[in-house]
Amino acid sequence: MGLLQIAAAVMALAGVTLSAPATPSTIYCDPESEVCYSSSTVGIASISYRLAIPNVTVTPFDMLLQIVAPKTAQWAGIAFGGHMINNTLAIAWANGNTSVISSRWASVHEIPEPYEAAEYTVLKGSVTNETHWTVTALCKGCSTWIHDGGSKTVLDPNSPSINLAWAASPYPVGDPADNYTMLAIHSEHGTFSLDLAAARTDNFDSYLKTLTS
Repeated sequence: MGLLQIAAAVMALAGVTLSAPATPSTIYCDPESEVCYSSSTVGIASISYRLAIPNVTVTPFDMLLQIVAPKTAQWAGIAFGGHMINNTLAIAWANGNTSVISSRWASVHEIPEPYEAAEYTVLKGSVTNETHWTVTALCKGCSTWIHDGGSKTVLDPNSPSINLAWAASPYPVGDPADNYTMLAIHSEHGTFSLDLAAARTDNFDSYLKTLTS
């Protein structure tokens, strides 16, 4: 464990919330799958969040989401609305040699509950090794959501800078094999911007075929 990870864990135990600036959005191409994502890296423990979407100009659309985190992060999550409350959340963690992703929603600042309007399918490349875990998933229902008694929010696929939020924790989830398990409180959180227009690709269907075949 590196000094930054140790500092994060110690300060989390003391009840201190840590954060760190996000890197600028860049294009990252996975060397194994050759899938290219719009990517940003955040946090003390350097967690990468990546998106790829079809070459569309309007919502709704499916997404390929990849999260890569060090094993010191017992779970890591992304909020597609840029904050914790009333938007689609994806929470992921390691489970043995693979990984799990859970669809969640929070109406208040408490542990997010299961959310059925967004559906995730875990794909190839969802693995855990000695140092890191990775989840690669297809999300249906992440580009738009209903909240506040009927208000609708949509992500703009033409935007060079959508606002997203993230969180992570050094504390284990209740049962790693259970998609709806209890989560420990986060020790790090923050916001970042991602170039969604750069995440558009004509190769989305072929990417999905590669990740499911």
